[in-house]
Amino acid sequence: MRHRAEPATRYPWSAPGGRHRDPETGGRTGNRSALAVTAVFLSAAVAGLLTMPHVVNADDGADGGNGDDTATTTDTRQAAGGGTDLRRGAVFLMSNAEEGNEVVAFSRASDGELTEVDRYPTGGTGSGSFEDSANALVVGSAEGEASPNMLVDQHRLLFVPNAGSSTISVFQINADNLELVEEVPSGGQKPVSLTVNNGLLYVLNSGETANHLFDEDTNVLENCTSGARPEITGFSVSSGGGLTPVRNSTRQLSGQAHSGCAQVSFSADGRSLLVTERLAKLPAHEDSEVEDDEGTVVTFQVRKDGTPGRKRVHDATGRGPFGFAVTRSGTVLTTEQFGGFANDNASAVASYTFDEDGGLEASSESVFNKQTDTCWVVVNGDESLAYASSPFGDGTISSFSVTDGVPELLHESASAEDGKDRKNDHVPTGATDLALSSDSRYLYQLNSFEGTLTVFKANQDGSLAYVEDHRVFDLEVFGEGGEGDPMGVAVI
Repeated sequence: MRHRAEPATRYPWSAPGGRHRDPETGGRTGNRSALAVTAVFLSAAVAGLLTMPHVVNADDGADGGNGDDTATTTDTRQAAGGGTDLRRGAVFLMSNAEEGNEVVAFSRASDGELTEVDRYPTGGTGSGSFEDSANALVVGSAEGEASPNMLVDQHRLLFVPNAGSSTISVFQINADNLELVEEVPSGGQKPVSLTVNNGLLYVLNSGETANHLFDEDTNVLENCTSGARPEITGFSVSSGGGLTPVRNSTRQLSGQAHSGCAQVSFSADGRSLLVTERLAKLPAHEDSEVEDDEGTVVTFQVRKDGTPGRKRVHDATGRGPFGFAVTRSGTVLTTEQFGGFANDNASAVASYTFDEDGGLEASSESVFNKQTDTCWVVVNGDESLAYASSPFGDGTISSFSVTDGVPELLHESASAEDGKDRKNDHVPTGATDLALSSDSRYLYQLNSFEGTLTVFKANQDGSLAYVEDHRVFDLEVFGEGGEGDPMGVAVI
């Protein structure tokens, strides 16, 4: 049942009078090189050859090795979730489907295994296309994020962007279901990333008008490069999940049209907002043809009234900053694409800390993981380990130790027996968003190209033990009609 929650009164920026609605329904430019396009279709072909059997109840590989590949196959789309409590253990995915967006909810058992509970329409529509973004689905409360960034322990609410209808949906997480609180306009075009902290929600609206990854000539279309320029916009959040727009909160990022915007997140203390732009350049370098200039991280101070204050555009440590993780201690770990899928084995992770003015200072150099197009990263609860996923180069999850906020590579391919062989690591091409369980014992990996969810046990040495696969979405073959539309993972 849909209802409007009361606006919060505990935060100085909360105000009544927000716009709410209950809708009945709900070309990017800048082509990559021919080499890059070829790489997409080669990757798609490889994905078809490497498609793994979708298995459940496999050996959990407690020794850190791989599980038993001979387990029975299953399709979990109709599985029931009797006797479950989503508030104690759950995994949420988003379809991002053009005909109607929905959230898929799984209950999580103590051994990490999943049972599908149900599918819940958001009231809006997805883009039906792959979105180069991170932090789409967020679990938490008005106080902050519990997943994918582990900044608070409360997990009463699920926040969802509807990229096709340019709206945001909020669900209350109940024991046996999700209840839609409301759906409101996102304040811009195509919301792709969300963040919550201290009674505020901010959304990254990419500004795009096209909902396709490939054009009619099979050219790849860059994200955040057409339509309006990307912006962030703020909302106050009540304890029940009600959203009210914050006046005068909309801000452009670097202001560049060819931005490649990827993620928005608050700092742990809520005093800063961070946004990555993998293609933007510092103003002094905008006319430069040197690829090494690509990539900025934009920070905004957050004023007492909830609006963004001083903006600073930082040159990234490496090239192509994409997804990032924010820790309670104040570290920011970013992935770095270094040219994406057209540049094999060249990705990295880098770390930053905040300065006195809420801007960023590099705390490490680029730490390379020998993988291709690394885009998403999560950090465990005690901030000692990080995992980063790469969709291309056969698909990989790398692991890093983190000491005083500085990453060091542990395993190039954390789920392979030798920590290196990505051809035998249970991670096919298309590995995208990932999230850890609230106890950091299990890692969940979405494959946007195949529509699957893979479960791993996270070992203390940074290795991953395969547990099971679930086929969640029926998708056309990527590059042959399929555009990799599912996005976002959030876990309790």
